[in-house]
Amino acid sequence: MSQYYVVECKTRKQLRTLARIVRETLHLENAVWFPIIELLDVLTVVFPKFNYEIVEDDELPEFIHADTDIISGNIRIKESIYNGACDGNGRDRMTIAHEICHFLMLCSLGFRIQRSFGKPKPCEDPEWQAKCMAGELMIDKRLVDGMSPLEISKKCGVSIDAAEYQYEVFRREK
Repeated sequence: MSQYYVVECKTRKQLRTLARIVRETLHLENAVWFPIIELLDVLTVVFPKFNYEIVEDDELPEFIHADTDIISGNIRIKESIYNGACDGNGRDRMTIAHEICHFLMLCSLGFRIQRSFGKPKPCEDPEWQAKCMAGELMIDKRLVDGMSPLEISKKCGVSIDAAEYQYEVFRREK
C-alpha cells in the first residue's frame, strides 16, 4: 500500500492570497519579475530557522533539483539549478520558488503534515500546494492581465510551460 503525505486543504484562492501577502510584505506587489534568488537571502534574515545551501549536482538524486527539510528548515539546491536561476532560466527560478513555498507553508506558517495511505485530494497535496503557490507568487494574475503566455514567460522569468499553465488557470477563472 502506497504512503502519501497530506496537509490541510488550501484552495488556489487561499494560496493566491498567501502569495500576494508575501509580495506585499516585501513591497513587491507591482514587480512583474519576482526576485526569487534575492528572496533566499531575505529569508535567512527574516526566519532564523531558514537556511539554504548550494550543493554539487551529484549530491541530490538525478531527478531531484532541490529539496526542503521541513524539520531543519534547510533548502538544498543543485548548483546547476541555482546558476540557471541566477541566469534567468524560468524552470530553475520556479524550482527555487517551489522549495521556498514548501518552507513557508510547512516550516513557517505551520501547515500540518501527516502520513496517509490514501491518495490526497489536490488541495491536500503538499506538492500541489507548493506548485500552485509558486505559480501564483511568480506570476501575479493582476500584473499579467492581457498578456500572452509568451509575454508572461519573458516578463515574469518563468518557463513557457509555467506561463501557459497559469494563463489557462486565469482564463478559466474569467
